[in-house]
Amino acid sequence: MLSRILSIPFIIGAGVFIFLTIYQDELWAPYIVPCILALIVLYFLEPQIDWWWYQKFPPELDERLRELMVKNHPYYQNLSLAEKQRFRSRMALYMEAQGFIPKGPEKLPEDVKGFIAANAVQITFGKTDFLFHPFERIVVYFQPFPSPQIQEHWHTSELYEEDGVFLFSAQEMIMGTTRHGDFYNIGLHEYGNAFTKLYNKHDFPAESELDWKILETISSLSLDHIKKTIGLPEIPIIPVSIHHFFVFPEKFKEKLPALYEKYTLIFNQDPINRTTPVLDRSIIENKK
Repeated sequence: MLSRILSIPFIIGAGVFIFLTIYQDELWAPYIVPCILALIVLYFLEPQIDWWWYQKFPPELDERLRELMVKNHPYYQNLSLAEKQRFRSRMALYMEAQGFIPKGPEKLPEDVKGFIAANAVQITFGKTDFLFHPFERIVVYFQPFPSPQIQEHWHTSELYEEDGVFLFSAQEMIMGTTRHGDFYNIGLHEYGNAFTKLYNKHDFPAESELDWKILETISSLSLDHIKKTIGLPEIPIIPVSIHHFFVFPEKFKEKLPALYEKYTLIFNQDPINRTTPVLDRSIIENKK
């Protein structure tokens, strides 16, 4: 965006000096070189320049996607006006920064990108960094899929750490995101899983400290339901607990009060406070 605007005078300058060199005098030729060098520098710095610009002036979500969020995303629906604006800005920036790779249609619909981004933003809404670096590519199928890493099971989500890739089935991801609590949200699951990898210095519970039966009483989503939704025979329990913390906060706090308090500190969010869930705003404002 900004990098292209900055390149315009150098493109014009190079064109003018080339014209003068050809049709008037070769003495103009040396002036072509600085223009070309500037264009080369802008080309290689394009991602950094444009990202700086987007952070200063975040793009707004298109109207259709904003309407979908208002109608279908419970976390977003309950935020205050100021927090909704921040949520939308982070969504737009996330969509701009990530490499989406569709497996099916040549172009991925914006609503699919948007709902994926919304799950990422929800998990990191209390953090300064919300891009999940180095997980910078998102492969999107439109149905359950086998992958090179898991060929024996058709599944709906996966985090492939070695290549920094999220893999999602769009249908199940959108159902879990929009039908709040009725279906397991694979988006929150995988972003919760990635969060534990990126913030591994936090005091996450050991798997042995969690109980599937307690998680079932919190959500009414059985382990069998979660396995069928994801399509894998073994499911890590920590991302499931993170999913339930965000989706069923009242029941989570009732059944697992100590873990609830621990997660509020780890994520810097209290999901029960739906209008302003962020606890320590100095963290997201980068004042620490």
